[in-house]
Amino acid sequence: MLMPYDLCDWLPERHLARFVVDVVDKLDMRWIYNQYQGVGSTAYDPRMLLCLLFYGYSTGVFSSRKIESSTYDSVAFRFVTGNHHPDHDTISEFRKRFLGQIKGWFKEILLIGKELGLVKLGNIYIDGTKVQANASRHKAMSYEYIQKLEKQLEEEIGKLLDLAAAKDESEKESDLDIPEELKLRKDRLAKIQEAKKVVEQRASERYQKEKEEYDAKMEQRKQKKEMTGKNPRGKEPKAPTNQPNDKDQYNFTDPESRIMKTSRGFDQCYNGQAVVNDDMVIVGAYSNSHANDKQEFIPAIESVPEGLSGEISTAVADTGYFSETNIVDCEQKNIAPIISTSREKHNSFLNNHLTQELEPTQSITPVEKMVQKLKSKVGKEIYKKRKQTVEPVFGIIKEILGFRRFSLRGEAKTDAEWSLVCSAYNLKRFFKMQMA
Repeated sequence: MLMPYDLCDWLPERHLARFVVDVVDKLDMRWIYNQYQGVGSTAYDPRMLLCLLFYGYSTGVFSSRKIESSTYDSVAFRFVTGNHHPDHDTISEFRKRFLGQIKGWFKEILLIGKELGLVKLGNIYIDGTKVQANASRHKAMSYEYIQKLEKQLEEEIGKLLDLAAAKDESEKESDLDIPEELKLRKDRLAKIQEAKKVVEQRASERYQKEKEEYDAKMEQRKQKKEMTGKNPRGKEPKAPTNQPNDKDQYNFTDPESRIMKTSRGFDQCYNGQAVVNDDMVIVGAYSNSHANDKQEFIPAIESVPEGLSGEISTAVADTGYFSETNIVDCEQKNIAPIISTSREKHNSFLNNHLTQELEPTQSITPVEKMVQKLKSKVGKEIYKKRKQTVEPVFGIIKEILGFRRFSLRGEAKTDAEWSLVCSAYNLKRFFKMQMA
């Protein structure tokens, strides 16, 4: 090249990389800059590193090594970094160091989208997706096997101690290194006992939640019997127990992850929750290790930041979120819930369309009211949009961006990484909406 080149000339005017840089320039990063002490070698600009992460995640590049490689191979990545090449350790360390600020940036990006006229509320659609943990399910152990192995190790330690005493008396040499074998088994026993303690603690926490639901159901059955004079229909709820199930799992690689059922069978996962509006913008997001979605309906609504355009009028979710408690709690927030009471059958569109709208009646339970709402014309129209909003969002994240596995471990870190993924998705969505 005879003249110095300008990277800006190499990138189209309307490009996602330019949009990401413009949005990140508007984020409040004063606290981040204050963390740099001004000593040692010159640091990369934190704003540039954040742009690099957002652009990487929004284009399906999640590994810090692949991001580093892209700063050499891709014009767009070169534009984001100003033709610098931060190494993968720098990128990885920056991501880990400022994970706590990711959720704040998720909210700020939404507020910027509001200023651009791209984010509004109204109807929101809630769903969850199982994302693989950075751990193998083969490193998980059931409570039943933990108890069996604990007993086996205790017996082996006893035998080794007896063998050591017999050896001292006989003063004969042995091929077995007894102190080393003892240490190995005691270390394993300590880990097994710690795992057992964690599983029992989880069972105790689960019992508290299940006991509250059980008491509420029993109270409702009692009230219904007093009103009608008849025993309530259906089986009486089974009282919960505070003892762990034999199949309760503990993973030694990532203890906070759980075995969850996915479309491809059972795997070690976290549960990523997303709240999406009519424009397929993620307005609320978090992840945790709860395999059941039923307890996530209200937290999902509460994850929507304040200050967005409009109020939430209706919250829509599938049958995995259905419970009478969720219906009542949602209505107390002055939000109309629409939650399916049963799993929708395949190829049922025509049958549902031809089903006549039920006449309003004096319903006794929230379940009956919800059935009426789902059979109404308005309820059908709103619930139908769930498949056109939140489900395609998960399809884009998993199939287009390719995010199927967390890079980090632990519930707090994976929660932050899920917010990073959703922020990157929103940046790409805003860009597409502006281009339309």
